[in-house]
Amino acid sequence: MDQNLNSEIRGEESCPQEAIRAELQRIMASRTFRAAQGQRKFLAYAVEEVLAGQPHLLKEYVIATEALGRAMSFDPRLDPIVRTEARKLRARLAKYYAIEGAGDPLRIEFRKGSYVPIFSDAVLSDKAPLTEATQAAPDTAPITPASIAPASIAPASIAPLMPGPSIDRLQPHSNWLFGSLTVLMVAVVGAATFYLSRSSLPETTLAANDTSIAVLPLVNLGDNSEEFLSDDLTDELINSLRQVPGIQVVARTSAFRFKAKTFDIQEIDQKLHVRTVLVGTVRKSDTRLRVTVQLNNSENGYHLWSGSYERDFTSIGTISPEIVSAVTNVLGVGVARGGGQPSSQMRASPNSEAHEDYLRGLYFRNRYNVDDLNKAIKSFKQAIDEDPSFARAYAGLADCYAMARAVAATPPLQVVSKIREAASKAIELDATLGEPHFDLAVGAEYEFDWASAEREFKKGLALSPDDVVGRLWYAWFLALTGHKEEVLAQRTIAAKLDPVSPYAVESLGDYYSAVGRYDVAVEQFHNALALDPSFGLAHQDLGDAYLLQKRCGSAIDELRLANASMPGPRRMADLGYGFAVCGQANEAQRILRDFLRETRGGGVPALSIAVVYMGLGDKDRAFPWLEKAIDERDLGMGLRWDGYFESLRSDPRFNGLLRRMKLI
Repeated sequence: MDQNLNSEIRGEESCPQEAIRAELQRIMASRTFRAAQGQRKFLAYAVEEVLAGQPHLLKEYVIATEALGRAMSFDPRLDPIVRTEARKLRARLAKYYAIEGAGDPLRIEFRKGSYVPIFSDAVLSDKAPLTEATQAAPDTAPITPASIAPASIAPASIAPLMPGPSIDRLQPHSNWLFGSLTVLMVAVVGAATFYLSRSSLPETTLAANDTSIAVLPLVNLGDNSEEFLSDDLTDELINSLRQVPGIQVVARTSAFRFKAKTFDIQEIDQKLHVRTVLVGTVRKSDTRLRVTVQLNNSENGYHLWSGSYERDFTSIGTISPEIVSAVTNVLGVGVARGGGQPSSQMRASPNSEAHEDYLRGLYFRNRYNVDDLNKAIKSFKQAIDEDPSFARAYAGLADCYAMARAVAATPPLQVVSKIREAASKAIELDATLGEPHFDLAVGAEYEFDWASAEREFKKGLALSPDDVVGRLWYAWFLALTGHKEEVLAQRTIAAKLDPVSPYAVESLGDYYSAVGRYDVAVEQFHNALALDPSFGLAHQDLGDAYLLQKRCGSAIDELRLANASMPGPRRMADLGYGFAVCGQANEAQRILRDFLRETRGGGVPALSIAVVYMGLGDKDRAFPWLEKAIDERDLGMGLRWDGYFESLRSDPRFNGLLRRMKLI
């Protein structure tokens, strides 16, 4: 590099190093940057590299591994943390100089597309900067919802955030819309505030993005039997907006925590870290459907846009694309992926009956119980019968089959062929769908075809990078296959996408428990319970963490609460294990006898029986039941993950289990 140019980059002629470092310290000490750990690290590293004469090293991989704590295996194609933090840093610096740093003598800035800081005299800040580094690493990747990335602070300080294994013309609107929607916004989304206020959520990557949005559940103004319409139009809007490059959309789980709650718009900014909030109502009358929506700025509560859409029910599928078009116009972002054509997320079936059955299927699928899962399967099949070209109906059906083991205890091998048939048909009809690839991955897992599962997960994430369920399923795949170090990244991305989901908080806690950081895990589980005090999985995992800390009294209390909140053999097995390791063998034996009696009718998973035997220290009886669990394709069996198996890992028979699962 030319010596004069190098000197100019370092600021030795126009901005002395001492002055630059003093400005850096002012920024670091400011309120604006106090809690922004990722951006602080990025800024300090970038400035020092330039002052050391090494701006050419400020590339994406180097910044990620040297400043942001990423492992040497970091792949910028899969993890956009550097691009994300760079955007946040530019926005935060602008905020700092607009308020706290307005009188500073120097400015430190980053041009879009560059990771190298610019140093300039504040007096000349409106003119060309005095110093500028060259050969910066450009932000070459497109800005998409994939930009939501893991926290850039060290794992020890990651605070809890949040399931484990889904255009063009504005319509006239009435003057009454503004008043009525304002009232509805107050009446729609605050008991959730009680939970949210008890959980300290870190800044998310949405914080500095002007096109971040939360779509809150639309309010049903009609008969209760039509509730599925409002819920699933909300789902369609979320899914459609997720397909627009440049928009970051809060996931369904977090958005639906505000359903039928009272809320203050600006609290959405504080809790979900989004700049805009879409709210609205749905009313069905005879064969007509009326949808009214309003877009608001969450920082100041100002109204940005509103629209009213009234259609014959046969045209219901045109509403979501028009709303999405209007919102993207207001936010100033592009059209959906795919060369300007609406994706299948935005396309409805041309058959109104099929579309209604599809919406009804989504509604029942999202209720996560046996009866409703069967209703969802029936609804999706009806939609397919009415429109055999409806790709998303096939995708919904594949989701149901993939969920069947967890929700309905269906033997996995009974649904593998059904998963494959429905998901493959969805992909054949629409190759842009990511969700069917996740379903194919689950089917491959049931067959212990780990290579195919990984391939399908990666295809799914490439097409739907902000699919929370897909991320969490992939994280469990990584746990099953022994890639422990990668689990945290996937679960944190999911948490960023779904910031107030207790499932995400619980999943992060599960990671910390698995790696032996029990204090952090306990904190995570408590925060999950602050979001949902009746969340059985959090009680279960909290009890397990207490067991590993040898806090038997607290452990048994939590495991009892888990059974009360989410009764079933898996929670009862955990309690039996707890009794056994805490010296209450009689209680453990009682549970075991009940299991052995019930298992004759096939009502108890083999893994549950094995867990109690493990607690009792009876390895000889545990191993045959573990082999039976493998034959049952019980993917809840984290041989390389769960602490249950620690006492077995030194036994020669343990590797035999891994071989049966084709893990070695």
